[in-house]
Amino acid sequence: MSNNKIPEILNAKPEPKLELRVFHKTKMPGWGGYVKIDKISGWAENRRIELFRRKCEAQFGRLPTDDEIYNFMLGEQDLHIRELAGSILNNGVRVPIILDANGTLLDGNRRYVATRHVIEHNPSTRDELANIPTWVLTEDATSEHKYKVLVECNFIDDWKEKWPPYIRAMTVYEEYTDNGMKMDQLQERYAPLKRGELRTMINVMDLIQEFMNFQTHADEAFRVAYEYYHWFEEAHNKFRAKLDSDPDFKEQFFTWMMEGKFRNMKQVTRLGEIRDNQEAWAIIRSDNLDAVEAAIHIVQGEKLPSIGDGEKRVKKIIKQLEGLTEQEIASLAPGTIGDLEILLLQIIAMAKAARQAKKG
Repeated sequence: MSNNKIPEILNAKPEPKLELRVFHKTKMPGWGGYVKIDKISGWAENRRIELFRRKCEAQFGRLPTDDEIYNFMLGEQDLHIRELAGSILNNGVRVPIILDANGTLLDGNRRYVATRHVIEHNPSTRDELANIPTWVLTEDATSEHKYKVLVECNFIDDWKEKWPPYIRAMTVYEEYTDNGMKMDQLQERYAPLKRGELRTMINVMDLIQEFMNFQTHADEAFRVAYEYYHWFEEAHNKFRAKLDSDPDFKEQFFTWMMEGKFRNMKQVTRLGEIRDNQEAWAIIRSDNLDAVEAAIHIVQGEKLPSIGDGEKRVKKIIKQLEGLTEQEIASLAPGTIGDLEILLLQIIAMAKAARQAKKG
């Protein structure tokens, strides 16, 4: 094994042991032992907190402090810090964190934050938990070795909380575009991801880069891409060809993503069909909050039957509605009111579209 010097960050007792571990098919030497929690700092460059880091840099012109990282991660429900803290309170830290020789956290930010949380709220546990089991890379570890650790810990399926989808895709994309990696190289590095999954990540990130370039507020655009990566992925899978062949459609989609027009991914899924339907497209371009759902009803074929004289039928319905008592209106279910609002929106939009067609 290379480099027999014990890293200074490790406790002298129990005596650290030089061990060989495998990360992403590569054998690496490192020191197994314990580190005092006070010597550890959250990794400000950790891509798991990329959005938070950007906010700090934009607001304060610096990287977040250890306390700021701690408070941020504690407040992120998706990271399940409090659940992990409960496990550590009962069982201790069972999986060692991983540091480089300088003490930079490569893996274990959640375990570090959760342990700190336990100690702060249960001071009596400090003697037991203040020394965290750790595995430290040797001083001669290369940047490639460190990268393999990150890949193993954030792309391989296991019990861990992996990086967010956007960060995983961005990492692959940067390797492909900035570092010139070929698909075979990417597949080897990010196994067990299949070639098709890697290609999809790259294509989705291409679309997101167009979205980012289209916007003037870079930080807000990054937040949208970060939080709604799967919506861009759905757009790529369902109607990417339409977006690329229809600049107006792509511009409108980007604008709506930035404005927060969609409530869920189902609405994004139907957008290609809506674009192909003149009536639905006229409806969705309105400012009504329910315009997307109304447009979906159109493409699903849920239209009013055209029986008899439309003018007379509408007036008859209006008269019937006017006859409703206050008590009858109050008893209407929310779903019924919602269906009525959507139906009226459809009729108004269709009427406007018909008038515009006549003028044209």
